[in-house]
Amino acid sequence: MKYHLTISLLFFPLLLFAQQKGANPLPKSGIANPKSATYAVVVGISNYQDEGISDLRFADRDAQAFANFLRSPAGGLLDGDHLKLLTNERATLGQLAAAFDWLLEVAREGDNAVIYFSGHGDVETKRLSQPGYLLGWDAPARNYLAGGAVNVRDFQDIISTLSVTNKARVVVITDACHAGKLSGSDINGAQLTGQNLARQYANEIKILSCQPDEYSIEGEQWGGGRGAFSYHLLDGLYGMADGNADGIVDLKEIGRYLEDKVAQEVAPEHQNPMTIGSRTEKLTDVFPELLAELKAGHKGQLELFTATESRGIEEQTLAAADSTVVALYHAFKQALKNKQFLEPANACADVYFEQLIREPQLVRLHSSMRRNYAAALQDDAQQVLNLMLRGGMTDATTKGHKKAYQAYPLYLERAAALLGKDHYMYTSLQARKYFFEAYLSTGPEAAAESLRKALQWQPEMPHAFAYLIQAAGQKGDLDSAKYYMNRALDLAPNWTYPYFNMATVYFNRKDFEMADSMLQHALRIDPSSVFIKFKTATMYATTGKYDLAEPLFLDLLENVSPDICFPCLYQNLSALYAETNRLKEAETFMLKAIQADSTSFHSYNNLGYIYLKDSQLGKAETAFLKVIGLDSLHPYSYPNLGLVYARTGRYAEAEKMFEKGLELDTANAKNISANYAILYSLQGQTDKAFTALEQAFQKGYKPDDKHIELAKDPALAPLREQKERWDALMNKYFPDHPKN
Repeated sequence: MKYHLTISLLFFPLLLFAQQKGANPLPKSGIANPKSATYAVVVGISNYQDEGISDLRFADRDAQAFANFLRSPAGGLLDGDHLKLLTNERATLGQLAAAFDWLLEVAREGDNAVIYFSGHGDVETKRLSQPGYLLGWDAPARNYLAGGAVNVRDFQDIISTLSVTNKARVVVITDACHAGKLSGSDINGAQLTGQNLARQYANEIKILSCQPDEYSIEGEQWGGGRGAFSYHLLDGLYGMADGNADGIVDLKEIGRYLEDKVAQEVAPEHQNPMTIGSRTEKLTDVFPELLAELKAGHKGQLELFTATESRGIEEQTLAAADSTVVALYHAFKQALKNKQFLEPANACADVYFEQLIREPQLVRLHSSMRRNYAAALQDDAQQVLNLMLRGGMTDATTKGHKKAYQAYPLYLERAAALLGKDHYMYTSLQARKYFFEAYLSTGPEAAAESLRKALQWQPEMPHAFAYLIQAAGQKGDLDSAKYYMNRALDLAPNWTYPYFNMATVYFNRKDFEMADSMLQHALRIDPSSVFIKFKTATMYATTGKYDLAEPLFLDLLENVSPDICFPCLYQNLSALYAETNRLKEAETFMLKAIQADSTSFHSYNNLGYIYLKDSQLGKAETAFLKVIGLDSLHPYSYPNLGLVYARTGRYAEAEKMFEKGLELDTANAKNISANYAILYSLQGQTDKAFTALEQAFQKGYKPDDKHIELAKDPALAPLREQKERWDALMNKYFPDHPKN
């Protein structure tokens, strides 16, 4: 039998023999009361009428999510006759009063009365009692006696009337600043008999988002945009709060779960939810299948940490601060928005933060400033990691370089220091710092060492395992690469990156069949993946399967989203045309790559190669000089430019360029030796040309190398004319290769 989730939140278990809308659950005696029902008023206000009241971002979404829960089988299948949902402009004080009157009219003995409020809560500080208010949409700013707001004492009077007079079972959930003001229960206390007081305690459940002096926190970290309290409330009721695994969530368990989760995740801000009522009261039945699905959904998810907003604190604090302090605070927020974290030296977020954190006028904002600065520092890095988990393309994929990530390790280190070693994100931030150090590393040993450090901080970091596949593959350790792939897939079963990285390992081992198999497996997981299609096409092009690669590239060119800046697509398609001697098309697409990313020295270098191959030596020189202008340490542009100089008779300049290329990267040696063969041959120094060519072969240069076409290059014609010597050299190093 397939189970459906049935949560008795607000006492709504599934009646297997009745599908009555708003039906009451089975009471603890197990005997159903067919006359009972459930009624709910759900309120969520994000956009307030008065401009003096700051708008919220997600309060209406919280209310909608809770209402959807109540409409579902899990929440009691409430229909429009049993559920009143009031959001934003529909939640005026008049509409709230009408909804509460409706609840007082319809709720009877044994019924369930549910009130959920998500929005602004505030305290009137001018009066001795400092009463609390829940603000309706039409509340006037800081003048709640004028109307538009529900006094907490009046609200408690409604709750008490429902529980004591109507004898209904009442559950109140408030997600608002100063929500803890509802913890008191002194309404009509003198008129209540001992029996009624007992009934009130038994019949009232309150789940409050924060203490009386605290603020309710919201942000994109929770469900893509929710309140921290509301998000974890529903998670907990689905079974995440079932601490003793007895299949039931009671008030004590939901209280502990909310205290742990909310307090931890909003830190260093302060929010501690409260529960009032019988601690042993059952709230929900847990269904194992759905709980397992929920946990599976969380498995492998990246631990999030984002900026937050409180429901009321900032405007109150700034209203009482000096104008100079307020201006500095706004400069700090603007620096965060502009991502000017550590530079410029005297006008960056870090400088402003260090001044503001010592300012007593902003002491109530210090926690939120610390959190939001730390969140801003690590946000871009987190987005890259999220993109990877979704199988998307990073800048390194689309633009062919990683310079956008250079500052990430420093930013992550600063974020960790701001939060401190006791913060729940500290270990994750350290792990991410080392991951990006590995990602930016140029060598497999250094990368592997940084990845291992990342795993010391966060032993279940899927990204680290995925990139250890590459590190192991570069060392030729196939067994370790397979192990790391399996570990990554254990943590993120539907992730395409591990398959792609394993494909790279097989490709470098020249096991093209297995490489293709890995990529095809990734495409079965995500058939629409631009990333995998692009890499598959690139592999085909690299292995000379141009007939397979070209249609894939052209399909991507036709269908890729216009918001993706994708110069690498143009680069690779251009390279395909260059390799198949369609040089005009190659030039067209490389110019498109440059138009998409004018800072890409790779594109200019490739454009120079196309011109060099097409004997447009003046244009080739301009392109290679542009590369050097963009990156004076680019190791390939100098020998390429030297080849242009050699072919145009500027022999001394050519030799200087070859020497510079070797100085920057000795891996250039085989190509530069071939370049010297060209240089000496053009100068008529045949013996030196043969010596240089043999040195190129000794260093790994092959006759079919794309750098110089030995069999066709006119500059080497004098060497090929000495047929016996040429053939002897070729036979020595390549006995199976076709001869001249």
